[in-house]
Amino acid sequence: MRRIYQIDGEETECWLSHDGRSMILNTPDGAIPCQLDAAEAPGGYTLRVRGRTYDMRVAVGPDATFVHLNGRTFAIGRVDPAERLAGNDGGAVDDRIVAPMPGVVVSVNAKAGDQVKEGQPLLVIESMKLETSLTAPRDGVIAEIPFAAGDSFGLKATLAQLAPEEE
Repeated sequence: MRRIYQIDGEETECWLSHDGRSMILNTPDGAIPCQLDAAEAPGGYTLRVRGRTYDMRVAVGPDATFVHLNGRTFAIGRVDPAERLAGNDGGAVDDRIVAPMPGVVVSVNAKAGDQVKEGQPLLVIESMKLETSLTAPRDGVIAEIPFAAGDSFGLKATLAQLAPEEE
């Protein structure tokens, strides 16, 4: 079944199918045959894609699934078409970095007043035994980061806020 997912803030349409031998990840860029096998560690998997093998960990949270692969953690959430029709497109949320699940701040790499570039790491968090680097969604100035290393936070807590863009 085709669905729209949000992967690290970007929407994409993708779906899985099976050809009798392997799974196929279908994306707008084409079909990618792959094989996924469970590993010994809980939440661990071995992913085989295009002749390469990757170790992978998966943690399922209430609002997203987190995939730790190749040194990066990807937050994957399903886009609800009803929310899009209702106009809940997140406007101001684009300037906030919101906790996808409860956790602990491991390190803070910026402070209020710092000029940051899109993709620059701002915080490292740990949730469900996975460390995730949270990055700036755009170029801008940090308005606030209300947490310090070692602080706990709840689901959907604002972990960092960019100052509004000047028009």
